Amino acid sequence: MEPIYWNCIIAHGITAFSYFGIPIVIGVFFAKTKATIPSKFWLAFFLSGGFVLFCGFHHCLAIFEPHMVVSVLHLGVLDFMAFVSFFALLYLMPTAYQIVEAIAKSQQDTRELQRSQQMLQLFLDQGPFGAYIKDEQSTMLYYNQELQSRFSVDPQEWLGKTDSEFLTDPQEARRVMENDQMVLKTLQPLRVIEEVKLPNNQPCYWLSFKFPFTDYATGDRRIGGISIDITQSIEAQRSLTDLNRQLEEKALELEAKKRELIYLSDMADMLYCCESEDEVYKVVALTCSKLFPNTSGYIYTIANSKNYVQRNTFWGDERSSKEIFSLSECWALRRGKFNLLSPHNSGLMCSHLIHPVSGAHLCVPLFRQGELVGILHIYALEKISLEDQQITEILARTLGFALNNLMIKQRLTHENLRDGMTQLFNQRYMQTITEQRLAEAERLGQPVSVIFLDIDNFKSYNSRYGHLTANVVLQGLAKLLLKSIRSFDIACRWGGEEFVVVMPNMSLETLRKRAEELRVDVEQMQLKDGNQILEGITASFGIAVSEPGITVKDFLNRANQAMLEAKRTGKNRVREYISTRN
Repeated sequence: MEPIYWNCIIAHGITAFSYFGIPIVIGVFFAKTKATIPSKFWLAFFLSGGFVLFCGFHHCLAIFEPHMVVSVLHLGVLDFMAFVSFFALLYLMPTAYQIVEAIAKSQQDTRELQRSQQMLQLFLDQGPFGAYIKDEQSTMLYYNQELQSRFSVDPQEWLGKTDSEFLTDPQEARRVMENDQMVLKTLQPLRVIEEVKLPNNQPCYWLSFKFPFTDYATGDRRIGGISIDITQSIEAQRSLTDLNRQLEEKALELEAKKRELIYLSDMADMLYCCESEDEVYKVVALTCSKLFPNTSGYIYTIANSKNYVQRNTFWGDERSSKEIFSLSECWALRRGKFNLLSPHNSGLMCSHLIHPVSGAHLCVPLFRQGELVGILHIYALEKISLEDQQITEILARTLGFALNNLMIKQRLTHENLRDGMTQLFNQRYMQTITEQRLAEAERLGQPVSVIFLDIDNFKSYNSRYGHLTANVVLQGLAKLLLKSIRSFDIACRWGGEEFVVVMPNMSLETLRKRAEELRVDVEQMQLKDGNQILEGITASFGIAVSEPGITVKDFLNRANQAMLEAKRTGKNRVREYISTRN
Protein backbone atom coordinates (compact mmCIF):
# COMPACT_ATOMS: atom_id res chain seq x y z
CA MET A 1 0.00 0.00 0.00
CA GLU A 2 2.96 2.26 0.47
CA PRO A 3 3.43 3.11 -3.24
CA ILE A 4 -0.28 3.77 -3.64
CA TYR A 5 -0.27 6.05 -0.69
CA TRP A 6 2.62 8.10 -1.95
CA ASN A 7 1.15 8.11 -5.38
CA CYS A 8 -2.01 9.58 -3.96
CA ILE A 9 -0.10 12.18 -1.95
CA ILE A 10 1.91 13.24 -4.97
CA ALA A 11 -1.17 13.40 -7.24
CA HIS A 12 -3.08 15.55 -4.74
CA GLY A 13 -0.03 17.77 -4.31
CA ILE A 14 0.48 18.31 -8.01
CA THR A 15 -3.24 19.00 -8.52
CA ALA A 16 -3.31 21.42 -5.58
CA PHE A 17 -0.15 23.14 -6.91
CA SER A 18 -1.71 23.45 -10.35
CA TYR A 19 -4.98 24.85 -8.99
CA PHE A 20 -3.12 27.41 -6.89
CA GLY A 21 -0.66 28.18 -9.73
CA ILE A 22 -3.30 29.06 -12.31
CA PRO A 23 -4.68 32.18 -10.50
CA ILE A 24 -1.17 33.18 -9.46
CA VAL A 25 0.03 33.06 -13.08
CA ILE A 26 -3.05 34.99 -14.29
CA GLY A 27 -2.58 37.57 -11.51
CA VAL A 28 1.09 38.04 -12.44
CA PHE A 29 0.15 38.48 -16.11
CA PHE A 30 -2.55 41.02 -15.23
CA ALA A 31 -0.05 42.89 -13.07
CA LYS A 32 2.54 42.99 -15.83
CA THR A 33 0.13 44.04 -18.58
CA LYS A 34 -1.86 46.39 -16.32
CA ALA A 35 -5.00 44.88 -17.74
CA THR A 36 -8.31 45.19 -15.93
CA ILE A 37 -11.29 42.91 -15.90
CA PRO A 38 -14.41 44.38 -17.45
CA SER A 39 -17.06 44.93 -14.82
CA LYS A 40 -19.51 42.63 -16.55
CA PHE A 41 -17.02 39.71 -16.12
CA TRP A 42 -16.20 40.35 -12.46
CA LEU A 43 -18.74 37.82 -11.05
CA ALA A 44 -17.70 35.09 -13.49
CA PHE A 45 -14.06 35.81 -12.73
CA PHE A 46 -14.54 35.63 -8.96
CA LEU A 47 -16.67 32.47 -9.19
CA SER A 48 -14.14 30.77 -11.47
CA GLY A 49 -11.32 31.91 -9.23
CA GLY A 50 -13.13 30.70 -6.12
CA PHE A 51 -13.80 27.35 -7.75
CA VAL A 52 -10.16 26.95 -8.68
CA LEU A 53 -9.00 27.97 -5.21
CA PHE A 54 -11.45 25.66 -3.45
CA CYS A 55 -10.38 22.79 -5.70
CA GLY A 56 -6.82 23.54 -4.70
CA PHE A 57 -7.73 23.62 -1.05
CA HIS A 58 -9.57 20.30 -1.50
CA HIS A 59 -6.54 18.58 -2.93
CA CYS A 60 -4.25 20.24 -0.41
CA LEU A 61 -6.34 18.87 2.45
CA ALA A 62 -6.42 15.43 0.85
CA ILE A 63 -2.64 15.24 1.24
CA PHE A 64 -3.07 15.33 4.98
CA GLU A 65 -5.55 12.42 5.10
CA PRO A 66 -3.19 9.40 5.21
CA HIS A 67 -5.69 6.97 6.54
CA MET A 68 -8.18 7.46 3.70
CA VAL A 69 -8.74 4.27 1.76
CA VAL A 70 -7.83 4.81 -1.84
CA SER A 71 -9.11 2.48 -4.53
CA VAL A 72 -7.23 1.78 -7.71
CA LEU A 73 -9.98 3.50 -9.71
CA HIS A 74 -9.85 6.50 -7.49
CA LEU A 75 -6.13 6.51 -7.74
CA GLY A 76 -6.31 6.37 -11.53
CA VAL A 77 -8.70 9.29 -11.56
CA LEU A 78 -6.46 11.29 -9.28
CA ASP A 79 -3.40 10.48 -11.39
CA PHE A 80 -5.23 11.54 -14.55
CA MET A 81 -6.52 14.72 -12.85
CA ALA A 82 -3.04 15.54 -11.63
CA PHE A 83 -1.62 14.94 -15.13
CA VAL A 84 -4.27 17.05 -16.76
CA SER A 85 -4.05 19.88 -14.18
CA PHE A 86 -0.30 20.04 -14.42
CA PHE A 87 -0.24 20.07 -18.16
CA ALA A 88 -3.10 22.62 -18.12
CA LEU A 89 -0.91 24.81 -15.95
CA LEU A 90 2.06 24.35 -18.30
CA TYR A 91 -0.11 25.11 -21.36
CA LEU A 92 -1.87 28.01 -19.63
CA MET A 93 1.33 29.83 -18.79
CA PRO A 94 2.08 31.04 -22.40
CA THR A 95 -1.55 30.97 -23.53
CA ALA A 96 -2.83 32.94 -20.53
CA TYR A 97 -0.19 35.58 -21.21
CA GLN A 98 -1.36 35.92 -24.79
CA ILE A 99 -4.99 36.08 -23.67
CA VAL A 100 -4.28 38.63 -21.00
CA GLU A 101 -2.06 40.58 -23.45
CA ALA A 102 -4.86 40.49 -26.03
CA ILE A 103 -7.31 41.71 -23.40
CA ALA A 104 -4.89 44.47 -22.40
CA LYS A 105 -4.37 45.48 -26.04
CA SER A 106 -8.11 45.44 -26.62
CA GLN A 107 -8.60 47.63 -23.59
CA GLN A 108 -5.78 49.92 -24.72
CA ASP A 109 -7.37 50.15 -28.16
CA THR A 110 -10.65 50.89 -26.49
CA ARG A 111 -9.06 53.64 -24.46
CA GLU A 112 -7.36 55.04 -27.59
CA LEU A 113 -10.66 54.91 -29.41
CA GLN A 114 -12.32 56.67 -26.52
CA ARG A 115 -9.59 59.33 -26.55
CA SER A 116 -9.96 59.74 -30.31
CA GLN A 117 -13.70 60.01 -29.91
CA GLN A 118 -13.21 62.52 -27.15
CA MET A 119 -10.77 64.53 -29.31
CA LEU A 120 -13.19 64.34 -32.23
CA GLN A 121 -16.01 65.39 -29.94
CA LEU A 122 -13.91 68.31 -28.64
CA PHE A 123 -12.95 69.23 -32.20
CA LEU A 124 -16.57 69.22 -33.33
CA ASP A 125 -17.96 70.87 -30.21
CA GLN A 126 -15.34 73.56 -29.72
CA GLY A 127 -14.34 74.24 -33.34
CA PRO A 128 -15.18 77.67 -34.83
CA PHE A 129 -17.64 76.12 -37.28
CA GLY A 130 -21.05 74.58 -37.28
CA ALA A 131 -21.17 70.76 -37.45
CA TYR A 132 -24.26 68.60 -37.71
CA ILE A 133 -25.59 65.20 -38.76
CA LYS A 134 -29.03 64.62 -40.28
CA ASP A 135 -30.97 61.60 -41.45
CA GLU A 136 -32.62 61.12 -44.82
CA GLN A 137 -35.60 63.26 -43.79
CA SER A 138 -33.28 66.14 -42.77
CA THR A 139 -34.04 65.42 -39.14
CA MET A 140 -31.29 66.70 -36.87
CA LEU A 141 -29.34 63.90 -35.13
CA TYR A 142 -26.42 65.93 -33.86
CA TYR A 143 -25.22 69.54 -33.79
CA ASN A 144 -22.22 71.07 -32.08
CA GLN A 145 -21.76 73.89 -29.57
CA GLU A 146 -21.10 76.51 -32.27
CA LEU A 147 -24.64 76.06 -33.57
CA GLN A 148 -25.97 76.00 -30.04
CA SER A 149 -24.21 79.28 -29.29
CA ARG A 150 -25.13 80.99 -32.56
CA PHE A 151 -28.81 80.12 -32.36
CA SER A 152 -29.07 80.19 -28.53
CA VAL A 153 -30.46 76.64 -28.27
CA ASP A 154 -29.93 73.78 -25.81
CA PRO A 155 -27.98 70.62 -26.79
CA GLN A 156 -31.23 68.64 -27.11
CA GLU A 157 -33.59 71.32 -28.42
CA TRP A 158 -33.14 70.65 -32.14
CA LEU A 159 -32.74 66.89 -31.97
CA GLY A 160 -35.46 65.07 -33.89
CA LYS A 161 -36.54 68.27 -35.70
CA THR A 162 -36.19 69.37 -39.31
CA ASP A 163 -34.94 72.76 -40.51
CA SER A 164 -38.49 73.93 -41.16
CA GLU A 165 -39.28 73.41 -37.47
CA PHE A 166 -36.50 75.50 -35.98
CA LEU A 167 -35.62 78.06 -38.71
CA THR A 168 -37.86 81.13 -38.59
CA ASP A 169 -37.86 81.84 -42.33
CA PRO A 170 -39.73 79.12 -44.30
CA GLN A 171 -37.91 79.97 -47.54
CA GLU A 172 -34.54 79.62 -45.86
CA ALA A 173 -35.55 76.25 -44.39
CA ARG A 174 -36.81 75.07 -47.79
CA ARG A 175 -33.53 76.02 -49.51
CA VAL A 176 -31.48 74.22 -46.82
CA MET A 177 -33.58 71.05 -47.09
CA GLU A 178 -33.37 71.15 -50.90
CA ASN A 179 -29.58 71.19 -50.60
CA ASP A 180 -29.78 68.17 -48.24
CA GLN A 181 -31.91 66.22 -50.69
CA MET A 182 -29.51 67.06 -53.53
CA VAL A 183 -26.68 65.48 -51.52
CA LEU A 184 -28.75 62.31 -50.96
CA LYS A 185 -29.87 62.19 -54.57
CA THR A 186 -26.44 62.63 -56.17
CA LEU A 187 -24.46 60.95 -53.34
CA GLN A 188 -21.85 63.62 -54.01
CA PRO A 189 -20.44 66.28 -51.69
CA LEU A 190 -22.00 69.73 -52.07
CA ARG A 191 -20.37 73.07 -51.49
CA VAL A 192 -22.92 75.87 -51.16
CA ILE A 193 -23.39 79.27 -49.52
CA GLU A 194 -26.51 79.33 -47.31
CA GLU A 195 -28.14 82.39 -45.79
CA VAL A 196 -29.84 81.86 -42.43
CA LYS A 197 -31.22 84.47 -40.05
CA LEU A 198 -30.05 84.38 -36.44
CA PRO A 199 -32.46 84.88 -33.50
CA ASN A 200 -31.68 88.64 -33.57
CA ASN A 201 -32.97 88.64 -37.18
CA GLN A 202 -29.48 89.39 -38.48
CA PRO A 203 -28.54 87.48 -41.65
CA CYS A 204 -25.72 84.99 -41.31
CA TYR A 205 -23.95 83.49 -44.30
CA TRP A 206 -22.48 79.99 -44.09
CA LEU A 207 -20.12 78.26 -46.47
CA SER A 208 -21.54 74.75 -46.05
CA PHE A 209 -19.82 71.49 -47.04
CA LYS A 210 -22.41 68.71 -47.09
CA PHE A 211 -21.57 65.07 -47.77
CA PRO A 212 -23.38 61.69 -47.62
CA PHE A 213 -22.20 58.71 -45.51
CA THR A 214 -23.58 55.42 -44.18
CA ASP A 215 -24.27 54.63 -40.53
CA TYR A 216 -22.68 51.14 -40.32
CA ALA A 217 -24.56 50.38 -37.13
CA THR A 218 -27.94 50.68 -38.87
CA GLY A 219 -27.04 50.83 -42.56
CA ASP A 220 -29.00 54.10 -42.98
CA ARG A 221 -27.90 57.08 -45.06
CA ARG A 222 -26.77 60.15 -43.19
CA ILE A 223 -25.97 63.73 -44.15
CA GLY A 224 -22.93 65.30 -42.56
CA GLY A 225 -22.28 68.97 -42.71
CA ILE A 226 -19.69 71.53 -41.70
CA SER A 227 -20.62 75.21 -42.04
CA ILE A 228 -18.13 78.07 -41.76
CA ASP A 229 -19.36 81.58 -40.99
CA ILE A 230 -18.37 83.82 -43.90
CA THR A 231 -20.65 86.73 -43.00
CA GLN A 232 -17.73 89.11 -42.59
CA SER A 233 -16.32 88.04 -45.95
CA ILE A 234 -19.71 88.47 -47.63
CA GLU A 235 -20.16 91.88 -46.01
CA ALA A 236 -16.62 92.82 -46.99
CA GLN A 237 -17.34 91.65 -50.54
CA ARG A 238 -20.56 93.64 -50.58
CA SER A 239 -18.70 96.64 -49.21
CA LEU A 240 -16.12 96.15 -51.94
CA THR A 241 -18.93 95.81 -54.49
CA ASP A 242 -20.55 98.97 -53.16
CA LEU A 243 -17.19 100.69 -53.27
CA ASN A 244 -16.67 99.55 -56.86
CA ARG A 245 -20.15 100.76 -57.74
CA GLN A 246 -19.42 104.10 -56.10
CA LEU A 247 -16.12 104.26 -57.95
CA GLU A 248 -17.92 103.49 -61.21
CA GLU A 249 -20.45 106.21 -60.43
CA LYS A 250 -17.62 108.59 -59.61
CA ALA A 251 -15.89 107.57 -62.82
CA LEU A 252 -19.10 108.28 -64.75
CA GLU A 253 -19.43 111.60 -62.95
CA LEU A 254 -15.81 112.43 -63.77
CA GLU A 255 -16.42 111.39 -67.36
CA ALA A 256 -19.49 113.63 -67.45
CA LYS A 257 -17.44 116.44 -65.89
CA LYS A 258 -14.75 115.81 -68.47
CA ARG A 259 -17.31 116.08 -71.27
CA GLU A 260 -18.69 119.25 -69.72
CA LEU A 261 -15.19 120.72 -69.57
CA ILE A 262 -14.60 119.72 -73.19
CA TYR A 263 -17.89 121.34 -74.25
CA LEU A 264 -17.10 124.49 -72.26
CA SER A 265 -13.55 124.56 -73.64
CA ASP A 266 -14.86 124.17 -77.19
CA MET A 267 -17.38 126.91 -76.50
CA ALA A 268 -14.63 129.23 -75.27
CA ASP A 269 -12.60 128.56 -78.42
CA MET A 270 -15.59 129.23 -80.66
CA LEU A 271 -16.60 132.35 -78.74
CA TYR A 272 -13.10 133.71 -79.20
CA CYS A 273 -13.53 133.34 -82.96
CA CYS A 274 -17.02 134.88 -83.16
CA GLU A 275 -17.32 138.12 -85.14
CA SER A 276 -20.95 138.99 -84.35
CA GLU A 277 -23.44 138.78 -81.50
CA ASP A 278 -25.60 136.33 -83.45
CA GLU A 279 -22.64 133.95 -83.73
CA VAL A 280 -22.05 134.27 -79.98
CA TYR A 281 -25.67 133.32 -79.24
CA LYS A 282 -25.57 130.38 -81.66
CA VAL A 283 -22.39 129.03 -80.08
CA VAL A 284 -23.92 129.19 -76.58
CA ALA A 285 -27.13 127.53 -77.82
CA LEU A 286 -25.10 124.71 -79.42
CA THR A 287 -23.17 124.19 -76.17
CA CYS A 288 -26.41 124.12 -74.16
CA SER A 289 -27.82 121.42 -76.45
CA LYS A 290 -24.75 119.28 -75.61
CA LEU A 291 -24.65 120.03 -71.89
CA PHE A 292 -28.42 119.60 -71.42
CA PRO A 293 -29.45 117.00 -74.03
CA ASN A 294 -32.88 116.41 -72.45
CA THR A 295 -33.89 120.04 -72.35
CA SER A 296 -35.07 122.79 -74.67
CA GLY A 297 -34.06 126.41 -74.38
CA TYR A 298 -33.91 129.90 -75.82
CA ILE A 299 -31.67 132.93 -75.83
CA TYR A 300 -33.65 136.17 -75.79
CA THR A 301 -32.19 139.62 -76.47
CA ILE A 302 -33.61 143.00 -75.55
CA ALA A 303 -34.46 145.10 -78.60
CA ASN A 304 -32.59 148.36 -79.22
CA SER A 305 -35.75 150.27 -78.26
CA LYS A 306 -35.64 148.59 -74.82
CA ASN A 307 -39.41 148.04 -75.11
CA TYR A 308 -39.55 144.28 -75.76
CA VAL A 309 -37.60 141.02 -75.75
CA GLN A 310 -37.26 138.84 -78.85
CA ARG A 311 -36.02 135.29 -79.34
CA ASN A 312 -32.58 135.20 -80.94
CA THR A 313 -31.85 131.44 -81.07
CA PHE A 314 -33.05 128.17 -79.52
CA TRP A 315 -32.31 124.42 -79.16
CA GLY A 316 -34.54 121.38 -78.59
CA ASP A 317 -38.03 120.61 -79.86
CA GLU A 318 -40.30 121.93 -77.13
CA ARG A 319 -41.82 125.41 -77.48
CA SER A 320 -42.67 126.58 -73.99
CA SER A 321 -42.16 130.35 -74.23
CA LYS A 322 -43.32 133.23 -76.43
CA GLU A 323 -41.14 134.52 -79.24
CA ILE A 324 -41.65 138.17 -78.32
CA PHE A 325 -42.73 139.61 -74.97
CA SER A 326 -42.26 142.69 -72.82
CA LEU A 327 -39.54 143.05 -70.21
CA SER A 328 -42.08 143.02 -67.40
CA GLU A 329 -43.26 139.51 -68.33
CA CYS A 330 -40.04 137.90 -67.07
CA TRP A 331 -39.16 137.88 -63.36
CA ALA A 332 -35.48 137.35 -64.15
CA LEU A 333 -35.46 140.60 -66.15
CA ARG A 334 -37.37 142.42 -63.41
CA ARG A 335 -35.14 141.27 -60.56
CA GLY A 336 -31.82 140.95 -62.37
CA LYS A 337 -31.29 137.44 -60.97
CA PHE A 338 -32.24 133.92 -62.02
CA ASN A 339 -35.80 132.66 -61.52
CA LEU A 340 -36.60 128.93 -61.16
CA LEU A 341 -40.06 127.39 -61.49
CA SER A 342 -40.40 123.61 -61.04
CA PRO A 343 -42.64 120.99 -59.36
CA HIS A 344 -40.08 120.87 -56.53
CA ASN A 345 -39.61 124.64 -56.29
CA SER A 346 -42.70 126.84 -56.23
CA GLY A 347 -41.04 129.91 -57.74
CA LEU A 348 -42.58 132.87 -59.53
CA MET A 349 -44.25 132.08 -62.85
CA CYS A 350 -43.13 134.25 -65.75
CA SER A 351 -45.92 135.54 -68.02
CA HIS A 352 -43.99 134.70 -71.19
CA LEU A 353 -44.47 130.95 -70.55
CA ILE A 354 -46.98 129.24 -72.80
CA HIS A 355 -49.96 127.66 -70.97
CA PRO A 356 -50.50 125.03 -69.79
CA VAL A 357 -47.21 125.36 -67.93
CA SER A 358 -45.50 122.10 -67.01
CA GLY A 359 -42.03 120.85 -66.14
CA ALA A 360 -39.23 123.07 -64.88
CA HIS A 361 -38.28 126.52 -66.20
CA LEU A 362 -35.12 128.48 -65.48
CA CYS A 363 -34.57 132.08 -66.59
CA VAL A 364 -31.09 133.53 -66.17
CA PRO A 365 -30.40 137.22 -66.99
CA LEU A 366 -27.59 138.12 -69.41
CA PHE A 367 -25.37 141.13 -68.74
CA ARG A 368 -22.83 142.99 -70.87
CA GLN A 369 -20.66 145.45 -68.97
CA GLY A 370 -23.31 145.61 -66.26
CA GLU A 371 -26.13 146.29 -68.74
CA LEU A 372 -29.01 143.81 -69.00
CA VAL A 373 -29.13 142.57 -72.60
CA GLY A 374 -31.37 139.44 -72.46
CA ILE A 375 -32.12 136.11 -70.75
CA LEU A 376 -31.14 132.46 -71.10
CA HIS A 377 -34.25 130.29 -70.68
CA ILE A 378 -34.09 126.50 -70.10
CA TYR A 379 -37.06 124.10 -70.03
CA ALA A 380 -36.93 120.49 -68.71
CA LEU A 381 -39.75 117.94 -68.51
CA GLU A 382 -39.08 116.98 -64.88
CA LYS A 383 -36.48 119.02 -63.00
CA ILE A 384 -33.37 121.09 -63.41
CA SER A 385 -30.70 119.89 -60.99
CA LEU A 386 -28.69 122.23 -58.81
CA GLU A 387 -25.59 121.35 -60.80
CA ASP A 388 -27.34 122.26 -64.07
CA GLN A 389 -28.46 125.55 -62.50
CA GLN A 390 -24.87 126.34 -61.59
CA ILE A 391 -23.66 125.44 -65.10
CA THR A 392 -26.38 127.66 -66.58
CA GLU A 393 -25.22 130.60 -64.49
CA ILE A 394 -21.64 129.93 -65.64
CA LEU A 395 -22.87 129.92 -69.24
CA ALA A 396 -24.70 133.22 -68.68
CA ARG A 397 -21.59 134.86 -67.20
CA THR A 398 -19.43 133.41 -70.00
CA LEU A 399 -21.89 134.75 -72.56
CA GLY A 400 -21.63 138.19 -70.96
CA PHE A 401 -17.84 138.03 -71.07
CA ALA A 402 -18.00 136.93 -74.71
CA LEU A 403 -20.21 139.88 -75.62
CA ASN A 404 -17.83 142.24 -73.82
CA ASN A 405 -14.83 140.72 -75.61
CA LEU A 406 -16.65 140.87 -78.94
CA MET A 407 -17.39 144.55 -78.46
CA ILE A 408 -13.76 145.24 -77.58
CA LYS A 409 -12.60 143.07 -80.47
CA GLN A 410 -14.87 144.87 -82.93
CA ARG A 411 -13.68 148.23 -81.67
CA LEU A 412 -10.04 147.18 -81.96
CA THR A 413 -10.69 145.64 -85.37
CA HIS A 414 -12.38 148.81 -86.52
CA GLU A 415 -9.49 150.89 -85.28
CA ASN A 416 -7.00 148.55 -86.94
CA LEU A 417 -8.83 148.48 -90.25
CA ARG A 418 -10.18 152.03 -90.47
CA ASP A 419 -8.67 155.44 -90.81
CA GLY A 420 -9.39 157.33 -87.64
CA MET A 421 -10.34 160.61 -89.35
CA THR A 422 -12.35 159.53 -92.39
CA GLN A 423 -13.53 156.08 -91.15
CA LEU A 424 -12.53 154.66 -94.52
CA PHE A 425 -10.39 151.51 -94.64
CA ASN A 426 -6.69 152.09 -94.11
CA GLN A 427 -3.80 151.22 -96.40
CA ARG A 428 -2.95 147.92 -94.73
CA TYR A 429 -6.50 146.58 -95.06
CA MET A 430 -6.69 147.84 -98.64
CA GLN A 431 -3.64 145.81 -99.61
CA THR A 432 -5.01 142.67 -97.97
CA ILE A 433 -8.50 142.92 -99.44
CA THR A 434 -7.18 143.83 -102.88
CA GLU A 435 -5.08 140.67 -102.90
CA GLN A 436 -8.21 138.63 -102.13
CA ARG A 437 -10.24 140.38 -104.81
CA LEU A 438 -7.54 139.77 -107.41
CA ALA A 439 -7.47 136.05 -106.56
CA GLU A 440 -11.25 135.79 -106.78
CA ALA A 441 -11.33 137.69 -110.08
CA GLU A 442 -8.67 135.45 -111.64
CA ARG A 443 -10.57 132.32 -110.50
CA LEU A 444 -13.86 133.66 -111.95
CA GLY A 445 -12.29 135.20 -115.06
CA GLN A 446 -13.48 138.70 -114.15
CA PRO A 447 -11.59 142.03 -114.03
CA VAL A 448 -10.88 144.20 -111.01
CA SER A 449 -10.68 147.96 -111.39
CA VAL A 450 -8.99 150.54 -109.18
CA ILE A 451 -9.20 154.34 -108.87
CA PHE A 452 -6.31 156.25 -107.31
CA LEU A 453 -7.15 159.94 -106.60
CA ASP A 454 -5.26 162.80 -104.99
CA ILE A 455 -6.65 166.23 -103.97
CA ASP A 456 -5.11 169.02 -106.03
CA ASN A 457 -3.14 171.76 -104.30
CA PHE A 458 -4.07 170.44 -100.85
CA LYS A 459 -0.94 171.81 -99.16
CA SER A 460 -1.83 175.37 -100.01
CA TYR A 461 -5.41 174.67 -99.00
CA ASN A 462 -4.16 173.37 -95.69
CA SER A 463 -1.95 176.43 -95.23
CA ARG A 464 -4.81 178.80 -95.99
CA TYR A 465 -7.49 177.27 -93.75
CA GLY A 466 -5.44 175.31 -91.19
CA HIS A 467 -5.27 171.67 -90.30
CA LEU A 468 -8.68 171.46 -88.60
CA THR A 469 -10.53 172.88 -91.56
CA ALA A 470 -8.48 170.71 -93.90
CA ASN A 471 -9.61 167.69 -91.94
CA VAL A 472 -13.21 168.70 -92.61
CA VAL A 473 -12.45 168.59 -96.34
CA LEU A 474 -10.95 165.12 -96.03
CA GLN A 475 -14.02 163.90 -94.10
CA GLY A 476 -16.37 165.43 -96.68
CA LEU A 477 -14.54 163.72 -99.54
CA ALA A 478 -14.72 160.37 -97.68
CA LYS A 479 -18.50 160.72 -97.30
CA LEU A 480 -18.81 161.51 -100.99
CA LEU A 481 -16.86 158.42 -101.95
CA LEU A 482 -18.97 156.15 -99.72
CA LYS A 483 -22.14 157.65 -101.20
CA SER A 484 -21.00 157.27 -104.80
CA ILE A 485 -19.59 153.71 -104.87
CA ARG A 486 -21.35 150.33 -104.84
CA SER A 487 -21.93 148.44 -101.56
CA PHE A 488 -19.24 145.89 -102.39
CA ASP A 489 -16.71 148.42 -103.62
CA ILE A 490 -13.91 149.21 -101.19
CA ALA A 491 -12.78 152.77 -100.44
CA CYS A 492 -9.74 153.63 -98.37
CA ARG A 493 -7.57 156.56 -97.39
CA TRP A 494 -4.18 155.72 -98.78
CA GLY A 495 -2.42 158.45 -96.84
CA GLY A 496 -2.52 162.26 -96.56
CA GLU A 497 -4.86 163.53 -99.28
CA GLU A 498 -4.67 160.31 -101.35
CA PHE A 499 -7.61 157.87 -101.67
CA VAL A 500 -8.07 154.49 -103.38
CA VAL A 501 -11.26 152.77 -104.52
CA VAL A 502 -11.21 149.07 -105.56
CA MET A 503 -14.12 148.02 -107.77
CA PRO A 504 -14.51 144.26 -108.49
CA ASN A 505 -16.03 143.02 -111.80
CA MET A 506 -15.90 146.36 -113.60
CA SER A 507 -14.77 146.80 -117.20
CA LEU A 508 -12.45 149.56 -118.37
CA GLU A 509 -15.26 151.40 -120.18
CA THR A 510 -17.45 151.46 -117.11
CA LEU A 511 -14.47 152.43 -114.97
CA ARG A 512 -13.79 155.47 -117.18
CA LYS A 513 -17.37 156.58 -116.82
CA ARG A 514 -17.48 156.11 -113.01
CA ALA A 515 -14.15 157.90 -112.52
CA GLU A 516 -15.30 160.87 -114.59
CA GLU A 517 -18.54 161.05 -112.57
CA LEU A 518 -16.52 161.05 -109.34
CA ARG A 519 -14.27 163.81 -110.66
CA VAL A 520 -17.27 165.97 -111.39
CA ASP A 521 -18.86 165.22 -108.02
CA VAL A 522 -15.65 166.24 -106.23
CA GLU A 523 -15.41 169.45 -108.26
CA GLN A 524 -19.02 170.36 -107.47
CA MET A 525 -18.88 169.32 -103.80
CA GLN A 526 -19.86 172.14 -101.41
CA LEU A 527 -17.74 172.35 -98.26
CA LYS A 528 -18.62 174.14 -95.05
CA ASP A 529 -16.91 174.44 -91.71
CA GLY A 530 -19.75 175.39 -89.43
CA ASN A 531 -21.23 178.56 -91.00
CA GLN A 532 -18.11 179.21 -93.06
CA ILE A 533 -18.34 178.26 -96.74
CA LEU A 534 -15.06 176.87 -97.96
CA GLU A 535 -13.43 177.03 -101.33
CA GLY A 536 -14.11 173.97 -103.51
CA ILE A 537 -11.54 171.36 -104.34
CA THR A 538 -10.56 169.26 -107.33
CA ALA A 539 -8.76 165.94 -107.59
CA SER A 540 -6.65 164.08 -110.11
CA PHE A 541 -7.68 160.51 -110.93
CA GLY A 542 -5.68 157.52 -112.14
CA ILE A 543 -7.41 154.27 -113.16
CA ALA A 544 -6.26 150.75 -114.03
CA VAL A 545 -7.76 147.32 -114.75
CA SER A 546 -6.21 144.08 -113.54
CA GLU A 547 -4.57 141.41 -115.65
CA PRO A 548 -4.13 137.71 -114.83
CA GLY A 549 -1.20 137.12 -112.47
CA ILE A 550 -0.71 140.77 -111.51
CA THR A 551 0.41 141.54 -107.96
CA VAL A 552 -1.23 144.03 -105.62
CA LYS A 553 1.84 146.24 -105.67
CA ASP A 554 1.96 146.42 -109.48
CA PHE A 555 -1.79 146.89 -109.72
CA LEU A 556 -1.83 149.88 -107.36
CA ASN A 557 1.37 151.28 -108.87
CA ARG A 558 -0.32 151.37 -112.28
CA ALA A 559 -3.21 153.42 -110.91
CA ASN A 560 -0.76 155.67 -109.04
CA GLN A 561 1.27 156.27 -112.19
CA ALA A 562 -1.92 157.20 -114.06
CA MET A 563 -2.83 159.63 -111.27
CA LEU A 564 0.63 161.25 -111.44
CA GLU A 565 0.15 161.58 -115.20
CA ALA A 566 -3.12 163.42 -114.53
CA LYS A 567 -1.24 165.75 -112.19
CA ARG A 568 1.44 166.49 -114.82
CA THR A 569 -1.09 167.14 -117.56
CA GLY A 570 -3.04 169.80 -115.71
CA LYS A 571 -4.80 168.21 -112.72
CA ASN A 572 -8.55 167.79 -112.22
CA ARG A 573 -8.75 165.08 -114.82
CA VAL A 574 -8.85 161.28 -115.27
CA ARG A 575 -6.00 159.31 -116.78
CA GLU A 576 -5.82 155.56 -117.35
CA TYR A 577 -2.76 153.35 -117.17
CA ILE A 578 -1.28 152.52 -120.57
CA SER A 579 1.16 149.67 -120.75
CA THR A 580 4.55 150.62 -122.20
CA ARG A 581 5.26 147.07 -123.40
CA ASN A 582 3.26 147.77 -126.54
